[in-house]
Formats: sequence, C-alpha cells, structure tokens
Amino acid sequence: MALATAIILPNGARLMDQTVAQSVFFEFQRDVLQLRREANRSGAAITLLSGGAEPADATQRTLTLREGWSYALTPALSIDEAGACAPGEAVLTRNDVPVMRLRVEGAGCRFIRYLPTAAGRR
Repeated sequence: MALATAIILPNGARLMDQTVAQSVFFEFQRDVLQLRREANRSGAAITLLSGGAEPADATQRTLTLREGWSYALTPALSIDEAGACAPGEAVLTRNDVPVMRLRVEGAGCRFIRYLPTAAGRR
C-alpha cells in the first residue's frame, strides 16, 4: 500500500500542475482573442503589454491571470484595427518560474506552445 501511495501521489501532483498550466494557457488565449475582437469591432488598434506594466493610454492593456501566475511578452503584442496580431512571444510563469513558452502563429492571434532550441542546435 505504501509503495502504491509513493508512486501515485507524485504523479497525481504533476498531473494537477499540468492541468492548471493548460487552463491558464487557455484563459490567456481567450483573453487575447477578446482583445482582438474588441480591436476589430472598435476599429482602433490595441497594444497588449506584459503583466505588471502600467498602460500609458486607453489603447494599451494588460491581462490578469490566476493568482501566482504572470506573463511576459516580447515584444508587446500589437493588434491592429482589423484584429491582426504582429509576431511575438510570451512566457507564462508561475511564482516567477517559466512554465510555458508561446509564440503567435499568424495574424489570427493564436498562440502555440514551443520549446526553444539552444543556439547551434537543430
């Protein structure tokens, strides 16, 4: 019984962490797509800043993620008045530890997960 507990508990905790990370990613994607729709409907460009940044005007926005989670965008994500996104990357972090790296795939503001390769490796 103790052996079964020793095997199942760590795997269960890891599975729960992966589920929470995926949920945060889906929420982040949903919020970005809502900004895209807003830009398209209003006809005004929107710039999404990294979490914790202070918007300087009404066209700049930030998102709020779950407690303990944050994101960093490089560069700030530009969404034009037609709702198209510029290329960029995002890193989702939990308690300042990078958990997921994302990049914008096409003008549709869809983020995909990727693993960056080390310089010189293929």
